[in-house]
Amino acid sequence: MDQVNSARASSGTTAVADVLLLLPLARTYTYSIPVGLLGQVHRGAQVTCPVRRREVTGLVVAVRAPGDDDPPRLSPLTGLATTRAPWPPDLMDLIDWTARYYVAPAGVVARTAMPSLFARRTPRTESFIRFVERPDVPFRSAKDNAVLDALEAAGPMDIQQAKRLVTDGAVSIRRLLARGCLVIDQRAPEMPVQPELPSGVERPVPTADQTAVLEKILPTIRQAGYTGFLLHGVTGSGKTEVYLRAIETTLETGKGAIVLVPEIALTIELRRRFESRFGKLAAVLHSAMPEALRANVWDDVLAGRVRVVVGPRSAVWAPLPNLGMIVVDEEHETSYKQQDGLRYNARDLALVRGTLARCPVILGSATPSLETFQNAHDKKLTYLSLPDRVLSRPMPRVTLVDLRYQPAQGGEKLFSPPLRDALATTIQRGESAILFLNRRGFGRFVLCRTCGTTIRCPNCSITLTHHAKPERLCCHYCDHSTQVPGACPTCNSQDVEVLGFGTERVEEEVGRIVPGARCGRLDSDTAPKGGLDRILEDFRSGAINVLVGTQIVAKGHDFPRVTLVGVLLAEQSLAFPDFRAPERTFQLLTQVAGRAGRGDIPGQVIVQTYDPSQYALQYASTHDYLGFAVAENRMRRERGYPPHSHLASIEISSPDSRQAMTDADAVREALSQFLMAAGREGREVIVLGPAAAAIERLRGRTRLQILLKGRRRSTLNEALWRLHRMFGNGHGDTRILLDIDPVSLL
Repeated sequence: MDQVNSARASSGTTAVADVLLLLPLARTYTYSIPVGLLGQVHRGAQVTCPVRRREVTGLVVAVRAPGDDDPPRLSPLTGLATTRAPWPPDLMDLIDWTARYYVAPAGVVARTAMPSLFARRTPRTESFIRFVERPDVPFRSAKDNAVLDALEAAGPMDIQQAKRLVTDGAVSIRRLLARGCLVIDQRAPEMPVQPELPSGVERPVPTADQTAVLEKILPTIRQAGYTGFLLHGVTGSGKTEVYLRAIETTLETGKGAIVLVPEIALTIELRRRFESRFGKLAAVLHSAMPEALRANVWDDVLAGRVRVVVGPRSAVWAPLPNLGMIVVDEEHETSYKQQDGLRYNARDLALVRGTLARCPVILGSATPSLETFQNAHDKKLTYLSLPDRVLSRPMPRVTLVDLRYQPAQGGEKLFSPPLRDALATTIQRGESAILFLNRRGFGRFVLCRTCGTTIRCPNCSITLTHHAKPERLCCHYCDHSTQVPGACPTCNSQDVEVLGFGTERVEEEVGRIVPGARCGRLDSDTAPKGGLDRILEDFRSGAINVLVGTQIVAKGHDFPRVTLVGVLLAEQSLAFPDFRAPERTFQLLTQVAGRAGRGDIPGQVIVQTYDPSQYALQYASTHDYLGFAVAENRMRRERGYPPHSHLASIEISSPDSRQAMTDADAVREALSQFLMAAGREGREVIVLGPAAAAIERLRGRTRLQILLKGRRRSTLNEALWRLHRMFGNGHGDTRILLDIDPVSLL
């Protein structure tokens, strides 16, 4: 021990840092802090560390005195990676919690949290130009003299603003810089001032229900402690206004807020409302942004220049230094669950981060997930209700149309007479309609009527979907695309036909059968590259009066012109081999129905179905969430599914189907041995599989699944960590993916 202390004394090590390298590693590494960096290295700081003759960026997770277990000689940190402020303590704690809960290396979690450019670039700065001195001899150019006079009088000025002082100002500025009369400085952007509402703009007067809800929420913001809320409000009840007023109070306390929304489409829509209310203090953050822009927003958030962050699931990692509230809008949406890479659920992480930051969290929905509703029942969340729409507007009237007894329209039962007539009447009155079909493309699949062959994806065990613009067959999983065959590849018959229908086909049919219809389509084919903004704006302005879309149109939009919603194939989502299929069907129908009647004219909803007696459809037709929740919860309890148990899924995949089965059997055997050794708690865990996944072959890989069901999270977590230490992420061509709390079993 004396030799260890002597070595440390000789090296001058008085403090060490435990560092999380931004690499796919689970453990931290300890470095000595050089004397020149003492007092500058704090928890959450980005530092550079020597790793095998190269420098790697890392996050400091702890600064402490040297311990007896530390090696006598430690490599020193080589410097600070940036001059940024350290990451907030609650974000660092969240990274640690996420790594443990989702059985993932902490380095992977940190890399998931931050934009990829953020670790590799210096903090964002802005260029300012300032006056230095006048020349001994005045300039002949009047423009040069005018620029010099303006900058001497105004002081440092944004360089773009300075270029606009005179015509061709950039030329004058270049000459003045060359003569040494001006100089360019780089500095951090200025902090925005707390905005006020623009003159003439009034906030809506809160309803009695909104007031009652705010009276419960606002005190918890001022008390600075964790409280979880479930805000259960029917569609059109004004949940967003509750969020805005709660954020106003949060900003008044000097803190910031994160608002999570399930889709980028909603991020864009809410952006206008938040920017009009909070000005430059609000910013959008999502993974589809250019990396440079996303890194700039992270800089602004970490520096405190942005205090309200709006975005989908990745916004839960926003580095707000003084977090005061988190909102999760449409908390039931499965898009909050990351389906590749680190498979985290942003809704659940929002509750964890709220606990760590000691701030309130609001989960809002018209159709809460059964897990969240059960947590409210168990008093883990405070239940708040908005049972009525604003201005006492009625809920839309829902009609179920039985397609079994309706005449065919154009060879396919796209439109029943009731829906076709209602659509025509809506257009004649100058109103708007939404048609919902959760299947993109023109047709469903291509079939040979002679031999029965369907055109399937060569990489996935599914049929290819037919698209008309441009005409092609494509796989929505691996992006494989091919031309539509003129003859059957099996029997060479010419009797090849496209069957089924998607949003493209519906769009075409609307224009053909409804006079005056100006139809637009919103799905993942039309939304990218600026299409989303344009289509929504055209529909809002009336340039489009019929919007055909997938689930993108069902979530959170407010279109006062919409008086009719048509659902073309209601039970489509019921066909998925997933225990959550009835819940998702109820939620989708309730949400899309809620787009109707949000203006002064009452709305109507026509739901086309082949099984109108199905209980999810029946409850959705009467807007009866409680009735559905009780019925579905009873079945979940009987079958041992969440919220009455916890799930974990293990996927074993390989290009070789025999190798996949061999490795899956090895994983199952290791699981069985561990659970047997765990005693009574281990015997309570039910292990199902290995079995073929619902889509057995995906992107050229055979997929097998093992499903774990248990009442104790800790037992499942320990079993999965044992597997991870034994098998890692797989070997050779075999991959092993762990999914804790899966929301899809496809």
